[in-house]
Amino acid sequence: MAGFSIVPVDKILDTIEEVADELDLQVRRRKKYGVEDLVGPKGDFIARVEIDQLTEQLGVLSTVATQYGVHRSTTTRVWQFVLDNIAKGNVIDVRSNKLGKTGPQPKFISDEYLQSVPLYKRTTERSYAAALKVSHGFLHKLKKKGRLRTHSAANHPALTPNHKVARLKWALAHIHPIPEVGNPTFIDMQQVIHIDEKWFYMNPETRQFYLLPKEENPYMCQQSKRYKIKAMFMAMIGKPLYDLAGNMLHDGKYGIFPFTYQQLAKKKSKNRDAGTLETKAVQSVTREEIKKMLLTNIIPAIHKQWHPSLPKDIFIQWDNARPHQIPRDEEFKAACTAKGFNIQLVFQPAQSPDLNVLDLGLFKVIQSLQYQSFPRKIEELIEKVYEAYEWFDPICNKYSWITTLINFLQSVMIMILEKEGGNNFNPPHMGKKKLDNLGLLPEFLEVEKELIEEVVKHLNTLLIPIHQQHEEYLDTEVDAD
Repeated sequence: MAGFSIVPVDKILDTIEEVADELDLQVRRRKKYGVEDLVGPKGDFIARVEIDQLTEQLGVLSTVATQYGVHRSTTTRVWQFVLDNIAKGNVIDVRSNKLGKTGPQPKFISDEYLQSVPLYKRTTERSYAAALKVSHGFLHKLKKKGRLRTHSAANHPALTPNHKVARLKWALAHIHPIPEVGNPTFIDMQQVIHIDEKWFYMNPETRQFYLLPKEENPYMCQQSKRYKIKAMFMAMIGKPLYDLAGNMLHDGKYGIFPFTYQQLAKKKSKNRDAGTLETKAVQSVTREEIKKMLLTNIIPAIHKQWHPSLPKDIFIQWDNARPHQIPRDEEFKAACTAKGFNIQLVFQPAQSPDLNVLDLGLFKVIQSLQYQSFPRKIEELIEKVYEAYEWFDPICNKYSWITTLINFLQSVMIMILEKEGGNNFNPPHMGKKKLDNLGLLPEFLEVEKELIEEVVKHLNTLLIPIHQQHEEYLDTEVDAD
């Protein structure tokens, strides 16, 4: 009887005496059993079975069970146990004879049985538990014990063999030649500037708040879910520049610029009068808009903020989207070569967002800060994005660039080499801040030369020289004849 210690025998006997007084029955002590029994009017005692019937009829054991919070069958069983031990002269002790934990043994499920459920049934705890024929609480305990983990899977871009070859070439192009002793390292990217575009929305689809239990839920609304108020920005960021003493010479922030234009209001409304100058967001960013942004904002910002200690051969890296294929006319070439600069556009491989540092670093920080505001107009949205960009700490930019440059760029490039150009991997974490505090943060990662040799051998099997293909074709024709 696990969970129950000592039976209140005295109280049960007192209850029997009270019942006997109410029914004009006599109570006497039987020496054989050492308990009090009820005796009828003629002096005959009532047997034990009759006592159980009487107490059951009068609700004595039910009253005791209710009083002590146990089932009625428990009081009946304990009462029988007490009478038997008194008859044998034993000490009345109803504590459990089992040592340690009592109760049913925990159910064990093997890893093979857990993996036997298909993935489409493992999206929620309840569906997974139903497939295993266990309770979802039991499944939750498995997760707390570390036998299960949650994972948010995201769609990766589909890669063709040509995409994989381009990614391998891109990674190899950023590695120094193999030295005679030791492993090669990645090249410096101090003269590389990353630019990219991103939509910033007035309000996200959902927001998370911490509220009191009785606090009213915030109300959010918008005119249309399809036509949201938004504006596209182009940001540019480079690697922070430090001197030999560790002092920051340039934080790597070159600016963020919206795709907007000014227009006079044609009609009067409750918000403004006719003829008022309004700010409108460009909804269709074409090649002409991209070229205009480069000539009016990006290139002048580089001319203005580029540190004089660095060479003026600059590479602007972005993805190869169709609007980025701008015409290279004389005006654009003159802007790229003005003031002694030599600015070149470099396109990263197709289907390779894992090589885009802005999407992995800067944009997430700015967007999280901008979502902490509640703009109501497009002008307020632009202002809040500017403020979020200014709040972006250069020290965080240092770690962000280390994250993107080493953990996301260099580490991702190493993973690309290991996966033969694929993208079925997760970028590893390296504990940047801890290593920086210890003075052990590497600026450039090393690549094992054995890995490079394997990748080159793999590329040679894919890229067969043209003359060799022609010879194989001729041999095939001769064999056919």
